[in-house]
Amino acid sequence: MKAIKYLTFGLAFLLLTGILSSFLKTENKIDFVYPDGNSKALIMSYDDGTVDDVRLTRLFDENKIIGTFNLNSGLLGTTQVWPQKNADTLVYKYLPKDSLPAIYKNHEIAAHSLTHKDFKNLSDKEILQEVETDIANLNKLTKRKIRSLAYPFGNSSAHIAQLISKTGLTNARIVGDTYTFNLPDTFLLWRPTCHDSKALGLLNSYLSLKSNKLTVFLVWGHSWEFKDAKRWNDFNKFCREAGNRKDIWYVGCGEFIEYQLTLKNLKIKDGVVANPKGNKEVWFKQDGLIKVLKPGNRMEAHINQVTK
Repeated sequence: MKAIKYLTFGLAFLLLTGILSSFLKTENKIDFVYPDGNSKALIMSYDDGTVDDVRLTRLFDENKIIGTFNLNSGLLGTTQVWPQKNADTLVYKYLPKDSLPAIYKNHEIAAHSLTHKDFKNLSDKEILQEVETDIANLNKLTKRKIRSLAYPFGNSSAHIAQLISKTGLTNARIVGDTYTFNLPDTFLLWRPTCHDSKALGLLNSYLSLKSNKLTVFLVWGHSWEFKDAKRWNDFNKFCREAGNRKDIWYVGCGEFIEYQLTLKNLKIKDGVVANPKGNKEVWFKQDGLIKVLKPGNRMEAHINQVTK
């Protein structure tokens, strides 16, 4: 009888230990989140810097949306005529240089090259001159650090991206829609989710997405494309439905990639997550609560997702 009693006690102890161990492991599970506590992000990336950006920034401001505006500093204050193949010639009026701080007050200002030349037709030296001069001009005009680029005509390559890495920029957008909400695999050859003409059709899929995985909806376009009333009305609808939400992080390309780099710099090994000194704060969700891991700190945790 004594043996049976001890055996029963031993089994109960092992069962209790297993339950407790399982509970502790569950307690230590975390999901990384964005700085506002969300797992969804919306980025609006717009090119050229024409006067049509005035109306667009107002629409974004009304809906608490942040845009990244990629500017050709060498064309600011001018009117340019762009002949088109099998289409009407386009005439663009670019914003005055001294208007940038006011118009883009709530938005990111980014590079788009000095004069919008196709990089695939330029030498390495000419590419760097186009980008570095654009960065320097925009920095002088706005007193801001320029971190992002949209390639002119969306054209780039692995070689061109390697050149751009020498400029101090952290990200650069190409064209070629993914129609997904995945994080970028390559920051200097960043493919967007879609052009803004297709954004409304994907919006419900994103709003209804249920996932703890970090995602991003990157929309690109040109404000001068909204001369068609239907296009403008559809885009208004997109901004009204996508904006002013509590479950989306509204952010520019530069800040978004900065956080991705912060996550990438974490040291994760054997159930321990360490945030190195010199890194920035990292946000995570544990047991439904939003917490922060400060630089120089570490914690025991089981990651539900893997950083890139």
